[in-house]
Order: sequence, then structure tokens, then C-alpha cells
Amino acid sequence: MMFSVFCPTHDTRVLMTRRNVLSFWNGPDGPVIQWKCNCGHEGFVDRNGTAADCATCDTDAVAPAALTSSTS
Repeated sequence: MMFSVFCPTHDTRVLMTRRNVLSFWNGPDGPVIQWKCNCGHEGFVDRNGTAADCATCDTDAVAPAALTSSTS
């Protein structure tokens, strides 16, 4: 899994992998991913690849083991 997001710290779009996913869940408007950039900045992205408004986000959601386990 790969996706890109705008990181304000880098001031550009940054390519992310599953290792950057902190959590994800189905929000009222579709799936939402909470991500963490390698620089440490965190954010949310919706199904359209745009920054999600997370007033209703489940920030206690936990990424499944399939996303967090590392297979090197």
C-alpha cells in the first residue's frame, strides 16, 4: 500500500507506505487514514486523498496487525 499526502513540515507531497499508517477507520463520509510522516508530523487523509476534517474521527482506533507488522 502506498499513498501520498501533503506534509506542511516538508511543504510538499510526501510518499507514504503502510509503515506510516497509525490507524484507519470508516468515518461517516468513508474511510479515513491517520498517518505519521518520517519528520514526525501527523495528519488524516480521506478516501479522496485530501486532508480529512477529523472533528468526528475515532482517534482511538488502532491499525490492524496486518498493517503494523513488519516483514522485511
